[in-house]
Amino acid sequence: MTLTALGLLYGSLLLLLAVVSAVETAIHSVREVDGAGGGSPADEANETGLDRRLRKIRQNPFDQLQQTLLLSAALNLALALLGLYAVTGPLSAMGWKPWVVSPILFGLTVLVGDAVPKLFAARRAPELLVLGNRLLLPVRLVVDPLARWAERIAEGVLRKLVPEGMKARAGMTREEFETLVEMREEQRVVTAHETAMIREILDLESLNVRDAMVPRVDVPLAFSGRDEAGVRAALEAATGRFVVVHGDTPDLVEGVVDTLAWRLEGRPPYREMLKPPVFVPETFPLLDALERHLGQSSSAVLVVDEYGGLEGLVSQEEIADWLLHEAAPWLGEEVEIRELEPGRWLLDGGARLDHIEEVTGSSLTPEGAEGIDTVGGLVFKLLGHVPKPGERVMAGEATLKVRRMARARVKQLEMRLPERKVEEKEVEP
Repeated sequence: MTLTALGLLYGSLLLLLAVVSAVETAIHSVREVDGAGGGSPADEANETGLDRRLRKIRQNPFDQLQQTLLLSAALNLALALLGLYAVTGPLSAMGWKPWVVSPILFGLTVLVGDAVPKLFAARRAPELLVLGNRLLLPVRLVVDPLARWAERIAEGVLRKLVPEGMKARAGMTREEFETLVEMREEQRVVTAHETAMIREILDLESLNVRDAMVPRVDVPLAFSGRDEAGVRAALEAATGRFVVVHGDTPDLVEGVVDTLAWRLEGRPPYREMLKPPVFVPETFPLLDALERHLGQSSSAVLVVDEYGGLEGLVSQEEIADWLLHEAAPWLGEEVEIRELEPGRWLLDGGARLDHIEEVTGSSLTPEGAEGIDTVGGLVFKLLGHVPKPGERVMAGEATLKVRRMARARVKQLEMRLPERKVEEKEVEP
């Protein structure tokens, strides 16, 4: 091989290595062009051609990286062999000293084929990633089959080397799964709303039935001591799907009627549709209730306190409502916690205290009020009597004002934070 042909071949491989090195760095450093977007359909509709190509690459970066690394290794090996041949062959015949030529050739290869392309790619990662993949497309037609072949060989070697009795890797932890979901959101594989839904599902494992139940005051009740027409009227007027039929008091439950099934059956005598009650304590895990008692949408369980008194009702519908409330609220749905202006909030009486504290950043539970779940229950505890509209009470650093009552139940309140607390919240980074 002539020195000219050798130089052309070496220069071509060196330029190809520079492109591969730039693509490898771009895969690691590429980021969202316009920041970490939510990946909504509107965002995707406004994407440019560059954005769409980058999104496709980000959705499968490991495959791209594997091919690039394999190609980089092959080019480095080819350049090393050519360099060795040039130093010991044509260049040596021309009188060049190997110990002088070798460092020069090595430095040129590192500078042109690795250092400069990587520095440039770190500054212009998105454009170089797309351009580099276009230039390497013909080469990938050969590299892709080799990459799959190498992967199968590696898997075969691992199967031979790893003992049969070696324990498999432990399952993915919750932290690892949450990190994976965040990565997929950044890559626009899942949207922000889907991410919120996944997080709500993960939170199910820490909940009990009391968190998702319909409280007793909202559960439709029917007194079995009434005649058939009276119970039928109660079933017709029920706003929820399930009606609890009881004896002399609501705590003496006789059974539950599925009003949807009752209507579909042609409204037969209610006792034909009466299902025996299933009771669970208020601390019963929500996922266990789903697995053991709520396998069908027509099933419901009754939540009781430590004394056996009826606390509420849980069904698949209530769990789905809880799950969707934060991640995908319905249009027109009344919000439990709504900010009217900085430091002023409108609260539903049934809003949970931990949820209020999470949203507003202010603790409401004073000493001696532990065990209270809702803000309406907290107002009862602090006042010591049935509140009246307009009454105010201090809860932690906040002032609560009763705005609306329904019989003996707090329906709506207004919460105000002190100006100092509002200013602290505004200056938070």
